[in-house]
Amino acid sequence: MMNRIDVHNHFLPGMDDGCVGLDDSFACIQAMVQHGYDRFFLTPHTGCTEYGDVTPQQTRRAVEVFQREMDRRGVAAQFRPGGELRLSPQLLRWDDMDRIPTYGLNTAYCLADSWEPDWPHWADEAIDFLQGRGLTVILAHPERMDAIRANPALIETLADRGVLFQGNLGPLGGSEPEPIRALAEQFLTRGLYFMLGSDCHRPDHLPTRLAGLERAVELVGRTQVCTLTQTNPAKLWV
Repeated sequence: MMNRIDVHNHFLPGMDDGCVGLDDSFACIQAMVQHGYDRFFLTPHTGCTEYGDVTPQQTRRAVEVFQREMDRRGVAAQFRPGGELRLSPQLLRWDDMDRIPTYGLNTAYCLADSWEPDWPHWADEAIDFLQGRGLTVILAHPERMDAIRANPALIETLADRGVLFQGNLGPLGGSEPEPIRALAEQFLTRGLYFMLGSDCHRPDHLPTRLAGLERAVELVGRTQVCTLTQTNPAKLWV
């Protein structure tokens, strides 16, 4: 038993662009359990207009139902709520911190993403906004972000500001074009990732995610992969 924790996925069915039904969710969870995962933060898109305004409270209720269903199906795993927060100018006007999906909805760690082609000034302001409220921002999949791909040194600038980074297993396993895979390998071997997550959306994603896990072991060794999938994620599981 590896006791790995998946810190980024879209397994809650019908919440966003992830699993469409419980059978898809069950297939994904079962495969990952067989590869040493026994805890999962379920992290639907939040603050993202494409999928409606999914609130942390909705996610908490959905996770409670999900846990009961997985228990009924005999899945030996635990689930906690989280979210993937879209950085946006609108975030700066939020005055209700209950809208921020921290890990477990009870920690000071917030998973966030951005898909802007360039790094806008308001993204810095959004990070300042979150940090000013005592939160540590963990930027999801920097290797896939256009702004960082265009300027890889940006990751160091953000790191100097206290931002942490979550690498995706998919690019390491071949889910993305070669330049993204190479950047993911570079960030991994340079020790820039705080943790690795699957960002798995549905069963057809599983082969590249599991291949990415094996590739990570090849690149940095089992001990370091344990740090990225067990030790550091365990700091969020409180």
